[in-house]
Amino acid sequence: MAVKAVLFDLDNTLYDFSSAHRLALRALAEYGQSRFDVPARRFLLAYQQADKQLKTELPYVAACHNRVIIAQRMLELLGLPSVVTPLELYETYWGTLLRAIKPYPGAAELLGRLHDQGIRIGICTDMTAHIQHRKIAALGLASCLDAMVTSEEAGVEKPNPKIFRDCLRKLHAEPNEAIFIGDSFERDVCGAHAAGLIPFWLNTRMAAAPETGFAYKELRSLNDLL
Repeated sequence: MAVKAVLFDLDNTLYDFSSAHRLALRALAEYGQSRFDVPARRFLLAYQQADKQLKTELPYVAACHNRVIIAQRMLELLGLPSVVTPLELYETYWGTLLRAIKPYPGAAELLGRLHDQGIRIGICTDMTAHIQHRKIAALGLASCLDAMVTSEEAGVEKPNPKIFRDCLRKLHAEPNEAIFIGDSFERDVCGAHAAGLIPFWLNTRMAAAPETGFAYKELRSLNDLL
């Protein structure tokens, strides 16, 4: 059956989230040191502790990624003002990240070609909807996209099949008419397979391929598809 839709993960699939995240954390640490006179290392350790706590307390829901909630928790851990102040940290973090990001080589061209061929394109991503829309706008990729589903909207996170199927419904495609491209083997590849899509693993880090009982395609870059 011909492919009617292509679904993409967003972070570390269409752009380098990891590098931008490190820059944003550095900006947070510098802000904390200048604003509160807290050593940068202590500020980052509090961020990591807050992030870990929320992912334990709020597993598989988008709220665990919300930087306002993470900032609020880290300020509470540090004994600092935790009302309104989290918004300052939120804007520091995301402002730095959004200024830093750019599409991976081949990403814009690939989306453009798929769009020109009449193939419907969706984003299926964990995280809150607001910031994912801001990322897409900053990357300049919105004109090629037909739909997006975030874990905030779906109420579940990958690899839960529901988030993939919700996106397919928006694209008016059946699972066997669609492929999914993502960087996380567990969340993207296994999740897409469980939902009935054809999974493509974007393995830019040259990680060892896990053993699995199903077929998938491995890519080293998006240029492989071009």
